[in-house]
Amino acid sequence: MGRHRPARRSHPAPRRWTHLLARLPWITLVLLAVLAVGLVELVQPRTYAASATLTAPTERAADQLSVQLTDPALRPEVERVVELDPELSGSVRLAVRHEAEDRQVHLEATAPDPRLAALAADTGAALTVQERADGTELTHGARVPTEPVDDRGLLWLLVAAALLAVAVRVEAAHRAGLADHPEPEPTGVS
Repeated sequence: MGRHRPARRSHPAPRRWTHLLARLPWITLVLLAVLAVGLVELVQPRTYAASATLTAPTERAADQLSVQLTDPALRPEVERVVELDPELSGSVRLAVRHEAEDRQVHLEATAPDPRLAALAADTGAALTVQERADGTELTHGARVPTEPVDDRGLLWLLVAAALLAVAVRVEAAHRAGLADHPEPEPTGVS
């Protein structure tokens, strides 16, 4: 007597690259990608920004002041003066905003802590005022920010939901294609 081997169901080889793509588990792939992006979003530190305003006596002095505030040596000096923790070294960023023909120059500091951002903006402005003897003064100190500047909100969730909807549609189309074209039943030899 011969042994009867159960017939193995084999899927026909895909004819096109689109068939290969349709056979992937898209819903699972999208859910894994959403999970990865969500975890990155949760562990990424937020950035806060605070701005101090300096007023120069003339427009020309304001132009010089804005150039002086862009000096790369100012940031390390600010970190030294505020006695920044070594693990936060390099986390403070300084930027200057100055409109042409305006005597006011704004020094914006960004940092991972709102109080540090305000302190860095005020310290950078105060250090610059000390170096100048032309009547430049700190007219508005920085306020401690309450909201992060890099708040991406739930935009990534909306993108993830759209991708998940597309993945569900692809999976549904693949299943419908399998239902329309059932696999042939193997004929076994007894």
